[in-house]
Amino acid sequence: MWVQFIARLWPVAHRYRVLLALRRGKYGEAIHDLLGPVDELLADLVKGGQDTEVFAQHLSAGILSQVAYGVVFALADSDLSNQTLGARPATTTSLLMLGVPETRAIALVGDQPRPQYSHGAAEPVRFWYRSASAISRSP
Repeated sequence: MWVQFIARLWPVAHRYRVLLALRRGKYGEAIHDLLGPVDELLADLVKGGQDTEVFAQHLSAGILSQVAYGVVFALADSDLSNQTLGARPATTTSLLMLGVPETRAIALVGDQPRPQYSHGAAEPVRFWYRSASAISRSP
């Protein structure tokens, strides 16, 4: 699931990195409220991986999920200037952050077909888009 989520998120990650950065500013509380369901979804994904001993357990699922998707946004920032990265390196790096061994992370990403944008799997991305739109209309 994590691999699929990042594959769907990557094409629009550059749009949402600013929203995540603004969490620390003037609109932080509103952004936290809007992104709370996404944070919970990602924490649940990580918790499932921790429960099956696929992901590391040295941090709570909530913190580890934020670290893992934070690296995706950091790579998206880097990708804006040189456009040499893509979803595969971002996904592999996030899996490494989650504690997946490198050979397994590479295999998981390599086996992943091009994303199919079904309603359920793309919902977090749609939610982020709606959240960004709501924030931009805030007074």
